[in-house]
Amino acid sequence: MDLKPEADTSRPEVLAAALIYLMTHYVRTGCPRLALCVSRHMQCLAVHPDASPLVRDTCAGLHGAWQRAATAGADEGKLH
Repeated sequence: MDLKPEADTSRPEVLAAALIYLMTHYVRTGCPRLALCVSRHMQCLAVHPDASPLVRDTCAGLHGAWQRAATAGADEGKLH
């Protein structure tokens, strides 16, 4: 049996867990890089074929807000 490591990381549950982790740390730090990571994870879940329609729709709707947070932080010079 050939197990591929990337197969496990692309499961919607793994992406959602990572997303929760990133969002929690963003609240603590306000780091725009974390906001960008949140945005990218939202984008991945928004188009993930195995994610539920509710998760896809929610992530699609929130992706833009996180992208704007990342851009606003970068514009303020918070990115190094």
